Amino acid sequence: MEKQFTLKKLVIYLSCVFVALILLSLLALSVSSHKTIAAFYGISEPNQKNIQAILQTTSIKKNKKKEAYHFVTLDSSVSLKKALKAAGTPDLLFIHGGLNADYAASVSAQKKAGFTTDILNGMYSNVKQTAKIEKNKVTAVPVLVDHYEIDVQRAKFESSSISQINLLSDLEEFARIAKSSTVGPVIFAAGNDVELINVFGALVEAVSGRKAVEAGIEKIRKTVSVGKTSQSSFYSLLLELTSQGGEWHEAAELLKHWSKINILPKNIYQMQKNDVRAFLESNLSVVAFMSLSDHRSLKRDIISRYSSSFIPGTAINVERNLTAPVIYAIQMKKGKQAHSSVILLADSLQTSLCAKTGLAPVQKNCPTPDIQSDDVRYLVAASGVPLPMLSESAFTNKPNRTAFAEALRTILRD
Repeated sequence: MEKQFTLKKLVIYLSCVFVALILLSLLALSVSSHKTIAAFYGISEPNQKNIQAILQTTSIKKNKKKEAYHFVTLDSSVSLKKALKAAGTPDLLFIHGGLNADYAASVSAQKKAGFTTDILNGMYSNVKQTAKIEKNKVTAVPVLVDHYEIDVQRAKFESSSISQINLLSDLEEFARIAKSSTVGPVIFAAGNDVELINVFGALVEAVSGRKAVEAGIEKIRKTVSVGKTSQSSFYSLLLELTSQGGEWHEAAELLKHWSKINILPKNIYQMQKNDVRAFLESNLSVVAFMSLSDHRSLKRDIISRYSSSFIPGTAINVERNLTAPVIYAIQMKKGKQAHSSVILLADSLQTSLCAKTGLAPVQKNCPTPDIQSDDVRYLVAASGVPLPMLSESAFTNKPNRTAFAEALRTILRD
């Protein structure tokens, strides 16, 4: 009887061991086949696809046929904090600089997932200064640079009496000359909330400088922090900012003046990106304000008619801080795959990354795909620390941006 009982116990014990081994094997298989999650927040779809293509080449798995990453697009209509709460924290995040990127960098620091500062080696100094560093760890690594620019129709410019556009007054004179043969000499997607905010922010920097931009941002943040996020609240704030003596007065007056002399189309504050594209395709404008990313979205035979340059200011030889949004790679969790990928993207894969996206590199000696990408690198390197987009510096969610943009349109129409 005792032998039978002992044998029964042995069988049960061995069965348990067998089951445990199977479960451990399944767990190990699951871990080994797990794809690292890379997420995008507020990055355009074309840029997402191009970054994804390069990121998949950074696999450190032995089986090169397996893709290393699973990609997720986070909801950028809400704050990053809310988006992460809904979707979970990814291993790696790509995001533009601004308030949400600051939050992501803080999460990275909490997870102790940063990089040693030598990851910034080879970057030009102005871009290095945009990196987020906490306790000697780089938590937000610059990997690409975008830029808000002007695109000038080459044929009309060459046939005009303007020799070069060094100042906004030169741009205005060129637009005046071209007014008789165009529907809207100067255009931008002012009906798009984000584009209106960002182009206006770039103009504030151009005419009033970095301090004026930052002073306005500080006032917006204070307004938002006390819950005043309605259109009427932002209108009251903008009245203060754009009135005589206000930090944003000159930029607002410039756009009002351009509307008055009809170098902006009458429907400028309804124009979307596809309208800008249609105007350029039909030669209905001679100057367009847009980002380098949007420049890349235009057909080659269309954009080849235009020369791109930085948005000029009101004086020469004044230090500029161009609106040149940095795209960061932020490791949100510890892990070999994400860590290795960011190191490669910030250094040896810069050439491939720039060729694929058409954006500017962060490495000073990286070959560039064309003159536009190279010019942005040169312009940013020769200016002050590049500014992020106003839409990202002042706001964390879509509702606040929308309310602010509507208030700004009202101000500019008055």
